[in-house]
Amino acid sequence: MRNDHITLLVSCISTQHSTLKKHWKQSREETQCPLTVLGSHFKPQDAQNGLLAVVDETGDVHHKFELSMPAGLVCARQSVLVAAQGTIHEVTPDLALVQADAISLPTFSMLHSLTRTRRGYLASSTGVDALIEFTRAGEVLWEWWATEHGFTQTPTGEERILDKMADHRHMKYGTLAQTTHVNSAAELPDGRILATLFHQGMVICIDRKNGAWEPVLDGLDHPHAIRVLEQGYFTLADTGHGRALLVSLHEGQGHIESEVAIETTWLQDAHYEYARDLWFLVDGKNSRIVLRRGLSGQKTFTQIDLDPEWRLYEVLPL
Repeated sequence: MRNDHITLLVSCISTQHSTLKKHWKQSREETQCPLTVLGSHFKPQDAQNGLLAVVDETGDVHHKFELSMPAGLVCARQSVLVAAQGTIHEVTPDLALVQADAISLPTFSMLHSLTRTRRGYLASSTGVDALIEFTRAGEVLWEWWATEHGFTQTPTGEERILDKMADHRHMKYGTLAQTTHVNSAAELPDGRILATLFHQGMVICIDRKNGAWEPVLDGLDHPHAIRVLEQGYFTLADTGHGRALLVSLHEGQGHIESEVAIETTWLQDAHYEYARDLWFLVDGKNSRIVLRRGLSGQKTFTQIDLDPEWRLYEVLPL
């Protein structure tokens, strides 16, 4: 018999959603990029408070912990690692214990996603258009910088030059100061890396050996949240189109096998869990989490409406 009790760890990059919306509206500008008309050159300084929360399927909030702009979440033994701006914190699932700055590297900047690899962890260092793989002890295993692989211009047409030896942890690079805004990445079983490029609206596959990349899926609207499943499948959020995608990967090309849409213009996070046969969909626009049954997501299991001032980023089933 299926157990329908669900506990979720939720990251909220801000508890001042209305302030963020005002900033985005005032700072939005047209760009030379045919897709990207979203983002700004600078981050708002007065909306960087955020929190982690543990909620259940009824919407009850069991625990909360204030943290500055938490984003990506990943399990690590008996704890959870949390990517937040220029560092990674470690928390217990009930948020009773927090180890601040558990992993901190000079190349960390405006961290978004955080996933496991065979050798360690992989973070999208979005502020500097880079992917960083590292161990729990903070040893860097592999890096990929978009500016070294053809992505040299920002959406406004400016050439981006980065000092890889600098300490980027406390720099606040706006979205339009970045060439790709690479915001999520995950390792394939063969060691290659899938990544979502926000500005370009596509998923790419990166060769670890030389950093060369190939497009896997394009025509997306500011994608996020790529996750690799078993048997040659991955999921992601086609953010602006408000749909979650289940994609098969065959001979280097992605093929959409299923799409699950909800009424939003900003689907921040989306992933499917085989064990529960559930889609977890995070509506960043409306501060809600929608759970759908089945690969096609035709049946709504529940909807969790949270504080509208919470700008949701990611959910991790506990």
